[in-house]
Amino acid sequence: MITEEAKKKINLFLQTFFTTGNVGTGSDSTNPNSNSLDVPILTPQEGISITVTNTGDTSTDFKLVVLGSQLSASVVREFGIFGKLPTNSTEFGDMYGGTDGTSTANYSVEDTMLSRLSFEGLGPFNNSDEITFTLSVEVE
Repeated sequence: MITEEAKKKINLFLQTFFTTGNVGTGSDSTNPNSNSLDVPILTPQEGISITVTNTGDTSTDFKLVVLGSQLSASVVREFGIFGKLPTNSTEFGDMYGGTDGTSTANYSVEDTMLSRLSFEGLGPFNNSDEITFTLSVEVE
């Protein structure tokens, strides 16, 4: 059992650190050891930030909006949410830092995939289309 207060803090952690998303053309089932989409379409230069909305004490919506012009006539079959987290799990203490909650240490980060969803192909899209992908997460 996870306490209600811990659920709220885990939800806040997800909202704080998982702030980017991407779509891809891969359609295989998700390997739980994978940390990336099978075949990503967007590059970091294309602005893959997401909108994170608190939908309750223990639930969050992660929304990625993509323009048809960004998809290069691709058929989208996967969607993922990512965050930049310490490369080594022992560096979480460095990330937090001192008692005031600020980090003073240097540590390396990597993209960490929170979730990948694969689905039947969508597209191709017109350049003017706007496509919204939403992942709803509830900490239970």
